Amino acid sequence: MSENEAVNRLRTLGLNLYESRAYVALLGSRQLTAKEVGQSAMIPQSRTYDVLESLTTKGFAQATPSSPRAYIPVPPARSLTSFYDSKRKEIQGRAAKIQEEAQLKLEAIQDAYKGLVRDFPAAPHRDGVRGDQVTVLQGRENIEGALIGLIKEARSHILRITKPPAPNSKQPVDPFYIVGMENQKFVYDAIERKIDMRWLSLAREIPTFLGLDIGDQPERRYFERDEDISEKFLLVDSSSALLNLRDPLTMSYGYVALAIQSEAVASMFLEHFEKMWRRGTPLEKVLPRVKELTESVCAALGESGLGKTEVSAYRTLARLGAVDQDLLVAELTKRKVRPQEATAACDRLVRLGLIHRERSLRALLVEHPANVKTLIGKGKLKL
Repeated sequence: MSENEAVNRLRTLGLNLYESRAYVALLGSRQLTAKEVGQSAMIPQSRTYDVLESLTTKGFAQATPSSPRAYIPVPPARSLTSFYDSKRKEIQGRAAKIQEEAQLKLEAIQDAYKGLVRDFPAAPHRDGVRGDQVTVLQGRENIEGALIGLIKEARSHILRITKPPAPNSKQPVDPFYIVGMENQKFVYDAIERKIDMRWLSLAREIPTFLGLDIGDQPERRYFERDEDISEKFLLVDSSSALLNLRDPLTMSYGYVALAIQSEAVASMFLEHFEKMWRRGTPLEKVLPRVKELTESVCAALGESGLGKTEVSAYRTLARLGAVDQDLLVAELTKRKVRPQEATAACDRLVRLGLIHRERSLRALLVEHPANVKTLIGKGKLKL
C-alpha cells in the first residue's frame, strides 16, 4: 500500500491530514522524536506537538520517557480496531437520533395525511361512471407514489416490463425498475393478497441488482439483449397503466411518465405483455447459468492474483445484489474477515472496476460476471 493510500484510509476513519501523515511516518520508522515526525510527515513545527498529543490521546501513539521525548506507534490491529468501534458507535448514535426525529416528523405527516383523506374524500364521477383519463407525471417521488397507489389498489394482476440501467451510467434508477425500500412492503402485501404478479426484465439484472438469492415471487422472465425491451410500463388489473417515457434527446428513461386510466388502452398493453411473456426465458433457466458463470469468474479472479478476501467480497455481493457497504462488510465478518480488511477489499474492487458505488441507491453493485470474464480474457484486468 502506498503512503498516500494509507493517509487517505486513515482520513476516512476520521483522522485529519496531519494526524494521518504523522501516524504513517511512525509506522514506517517505529520511533521518532517530535522534530523527526514533523520533518518526515511534512507537518509545520508549530503543529507537531499538538498533532502528536492528539494521536496519543486517540490511542495511535505512545510517548517514551526519554529526553528528547520520542513517540512510537500503537500497532494498527489494536489502535484501528478500537478507533473503528468508537467511530461506529458514534455514527450509529447520531443515526439513531436522526431516525427518532424522522419518526416524529413522519407521524406528524401521517396524521395530516389521514385527516385530509378523511375530510376531503374523492368526488364521485358523473353518473357513477369513471371516464378515460391520461395524466403526465414528473419527478421520481410523483411517479413512485402513483406506482405504489396502483399496487395497493390492485385486485387481480400487476404486470411489469422494465430494464435496469448499466452500472456507473448517468441514466437514473427510476421507480419503474427499483421501488424505494420504504415502499417495498406494498409489493409484498400484494403478493400476500394472491395478486398475479409477473415481471419481465433483462437477464443482466442478475446478479448486479437482484443478486443470486431470488425468492419465488413475483414470477420473473428475462430477455438477453437490451433491444428486446423497448418500453417500461406497469399494468394493473384491466384499466390502469403507467408508462415510462424516454428522453427524446438522450433516449434514456427518465422521471417522466404517463398515467392512463382506460380499459381499451389497458387491453392493448395486456396483449403486448402476454406476447412478450411467452417469448421470455423463465427465471429457473436463467439463474443456474448465472450462478455457474459467477463461480467460474471467482475462480478466474483467484487465479489472476486477486486475494481471497477480494474474491469473497465479489462472490458475496453477487449473491446479495445491490446492498449498502455496511451490510456487505457485516456478511464478510461472518466469514471471519475483519471489518477493516472487508472495507479495504471493497475499496480495491471499486478501483479495479469489479464493483461500483451507485450513488442514487447508496449501494454497491457487482460488475456482471460476463463483463468480468471478458476483461480477464482480454488481459484488461490490471491487478
